[in-house]
Amino acid sequence: MTVEDKFHMKKYSPLIALTLLASCVTLAPLRANAQDDDKMVAFERDWYDTCYQKKDNEKCYQQSKELLDKFPASKYRPNAEKNVKSYDRNKASEKFQAALDAYYKQSPQDAAKLEALFAAGDGYLQVEPDQQNPSHLYVLGQMALAGHQASLGRIYDKLDKVKAYIDRAMKSFGSAQPSEATKKDFDDYVVPLKDLVMANGNQFLGFRLIETKGDQNQALDYLGQAIRVKGKEVGSKDPINYWLRAMVYNNQYTDLRKQYDSLPDDAAKTGDPGKEILNKVNELLDTKLVPEYARVLATANRPDAKNIYDAAKQPFDQLWEYRTGAKDKADEYIKNYAGDPTINSVPIPAKPADASSMAAPAPTTGSANIKMPTGKPSAAPGGKAANGNGAKSAPAKGKAKPKGRRRN
Repeated sequence: MTVEDKFHMKKYSPLIALTLLASCVTLAPLRANAQDDDKMVAFERDWYDTCYQKKDNEKCYQQSKELLDKFPASKYRPNAEKNVKSYDRNKASEKFQAALDAYYKQSPQDAAKLEALFAAGDGYLQVEPDQQNPSHLYVLGQMALAGHQASLGRIYDKLDKVKAYIDRAMKSFGSAQPSEATKKDFDDYVVPLKDLVMANGNQFLGFRLIETKGDQNQALDYLGQAIRVKGKEVGSKDPINYWLRAMVYNNQYTDLRKQYDSLPDDAAKTGDPGKEILNKVNELLDTKLVPEYARVLATANRPDAKNIYDAAKQPFDQLWEYRTGAKDKADEYIKNYAGDPTINSVPIPAKPADASSMAAPAPTTGSANIKMPTGKPSAAPGGKAANGNGAKSAPAKGKAKPKGRRRN
């Protein structure tokens, strides 16, 4: 070899070395990728056996999360995602159902149990955010109903928080439509709750405005919407709706009495100013307040409504005597509303009005702040009530088996 040849060899040796090194760098990932692919196949085989042969749910959940983390390119990624979501949803459903049972079944009911129910429900709604999904509607509806019941039962005073759940529930139930795939669950879980949510939701909205001294005409409108729901023990047959309306009318009556009592002298009371107020009072009593108390007495015929019946009986009797003096006709008058309490107010056999009747001591109309029934809301007609609170447990979804043959 000549000196010149040696020179050229020394000159090009680094290039050869770099070329060989590049070859090594190129070949190494190929071997690593092959090893990773072998690991993925082995893991998929074990994952498939756990989830679909042994059906070990706890281990399947952990392995599905591991598959998503370590092998995102796996063709079983969609199945693993479904497994994780299904597990999380079922666990959230179990937690919510336990909180729901604890609230209704364990006595006494209290605000702490309701807060636990709300927390569990919020957790489930995060896992299942689809507002058209029957299980989402079921959980949201139960949260709204529990909040309504606790508020009227005066064991929970965060009315704005309850209103937020009720507004969401009424909006969702009002627009919900089942798909072909969800029709059975929709019929089982949504339909039995819909009348309850719409009737009791409007009832709560009316109650809240009465409690907070808000727009009383708006409160009457909400209660009218609640009464338009024709349910077995809700809506038109629920004495609470008529009791709440009577509270509004009673407040109007009290205001008119104050106006009359504030007139400066007997001459004003027996003159035109007094007569004008007297006519308003009589019209209010004859067409609204007395008929409303009669509706309460006609519908409060269940054991759990006895406190409402008792609360309405005294003011009805007093006002009936005050306006009619015909005690023997009272029971017959109440029967007018037994079949359909939504009928127009039936005229009462009122005595002729005069100033002396207004000068007499005003009848008391009882406490407006009575504790409403706090039992479980009844299931709507046709509902499949397994827990006594309007519907059975929320639907749970299982794992979807991968299509095709698994890798070997």
